[in-house]
Amino acid sequence: MKYLFFLVLPFLLACSQSKDQKISNINGYWEIAEIENEAGEVKAFTISQNIDFFEINPNGKGIRKKVQPNALGEFVTSNSSENIDVIEEDGLFKLQYSTALDTWIEIVKKATKEELVLINEAGIIYTYRKYKPLALE
Repeated sequence: MKYLFFLVLPFLLACSQSKDQKISNINGYWEIAEIENEAGEVKAFTISQNIDFFEINPNGKGIRKKVQPNALGEFVTSNSSENIDVIEEDGLFKLQYSTALDTWIEIVKKATKEELVLINEAGIIYTYRKYKPLALE
């Protein structure tokens, strides 16, 4: 089933943006909105303590870092990050992540200014919304 999914996926993504547009849209802070597994079960998140920060250069190299917003509107972060290489292959736009311990790929299904959808190698779909700080009055 997983293989059929990856065979059909290029056709679903045929109406795609340019590489520069996608990179521009991916850059920034993203909050997980929902996760959908291979069986179609969806777990929605109304708020998340962890935010994913993406920074990809026009040459297709960059990082993803986990950060946590604090009450002052700043981000608390660790020194760890994942390296990113952008790959265009078989009509797909992919993010190849690497750390000292592992390498993996996610397919970019959608990358707009407000929504980012990534599919991992197991077929799990991660939908992100652009992070907006909570307004404390």
